[in-house]
Amino acid sequence: MGSDDSPDGTVRRGHSDRSASRVLSQHCFLSGVLPFIVGFLLVLSIFQFRSSSFRYGSSDPRRLLASGDSLQRACETCKCPPSASSAQADLASKLAGTLTSQTAAAVLDAANSTDPALQTVRVNEDSLESLFLFVGILSGRGYRHRRLAVREAWGNRAQVPGISAARFILSEDERTPQVQKEIEQNGDIAFLDHKTNYKSILYKTYFVLEYAVTNFDVRFILKTDDDAFINVVPLISQLKLLCETPGCKNERVYMGRMAQRSEVMLQPGHKWNNEVYLNHTGLTTYPNYMMGGGYILSGDVAMGLVNIHKTMSLKFTPIEDATVAFWLMPIDLRHINHPRFFTWAQPCCFKAPVRREGQRIITRFQLADEMEQELCSDDPWLVLHKIDSPTKMRFIGNRVAECSFEDSDKVAPSIAPYIKRPAETDEADRHASDPQNLAENIPDPKTAQPKIVQLQ
Repeated sequence: MGSDDSPDGTVRRGHSDRSASRVLSQHCFLSGVLPFIVGFLLVLSIFQFRSSSFRYGSSDPRRLLASGDSLQRACETCKCPPSASSAQADLASKLAGTLTSQTAAAVLDAANSTDPALQTVRVNEDSLESLFLFVGILSGRGYRHRRLAVREAWGNRAQVPGISAARFILSEDERTPQVQKEIEQNGDIAFLDHKTNYKSILYKTYFVLEYAVTNFDVRFILKTDDDAFINVVPLISQLKLLCETPGCKNERVYMGRMAQRSEVMLQPGHKWNNEVYLNHTGLTTYPNYMMGGGYILSGDVAMGLVNIHKTMSLKFTPIEDATVAFWLMPIDLRHINHPRFFTWAQPCCFKAPVRREGQRIITRFQLADEMEQELCSDDPWLVLHKIDSPTKMRFIGNRVAECSFEDSDKVAPSIAPYIKRPAETDEADRHASDPQNLAENIPDPKTAQPKIVQLQ
């Protein structure tokens, strides 16, 4: 007879029912609490991962300021001293509220102001690493072979602390296990928190500017692609010669190979169709723009665009390089149309393969005559875009590695028209500013003695 059986053979149900009830209660408790605990741990792990990645976390004080939050909240995040008064917070709030009535030039002035209340992106510029040139290289999930070739040809030589840095830019949904291995090996990939679509190139381009001014106290920013070769050493030398302000901090430079009076493509289904631009502006031609294979903005200009976008939102259209020029239209810039930027939409820079009669072997790579003659000259090619194979990229890298760019202070003819000769008097300044007298103020590259600015 079991313990729950009565003497007359009937079963006692009370004890059994109470035991079942306790088991059921415990099961319900565990089924309700365990998912909560697991979810909490998962959220905590994701937060820790995001804070250690290239992307900016939502608690980053720079992001707080850029999104219009008060300076006081940003200071609470970065534990500023009590000296950061509420007056500064009020100034920052007023700035965010009145930016819509300011011109783009005024925004640039605010970005370069020494008043911390006028800084809407940087919280403490002194804490950022000083950098002369940042190179943002647009890439994608399936282009690991291109990135490897770029690193070997010129990318690794561009990683010089305090002088230059290069990052490949990918969208977050392009973070594959193979890409993650690249990050662990090289640490030179940054991710845009945006899904890949037809506007990805423009979003990545904007991210190049945002990443550069948020992570570095940068002088110049070069946007390029993973099928372009950058001749880093002479490029930096020429940018130094072009500087007109102390420390190269307010240069207002927009440099590249200029496309002039280009018509807006309106053919349905065409990859360059930009009906969005027509509908937004009513214009059928683009402003003069630097072609997208490689162009440079000075850090102050990039900072101005980032500040504008944080407060008012820039208009994004499918055509990246023309849209950047559209953003820059109202700003008084130094447009430098550099003839040594090969950024045309056509392959660079080799002769067609030649099959020798009676032989099955095709001749090895040969650079086009113009490229061969000028690659190591006093006025070398700086950007070579549309290199259509990693092998060709490495070939050019090896060729340039043999060059000797000794006289970095010599003015290349390509930039001579854009270097201002130091004026001896105010009258000379006024005379030089007259467009009718511009030609006579272009220095002779053999005799010019431009002001060389040494970076601190």
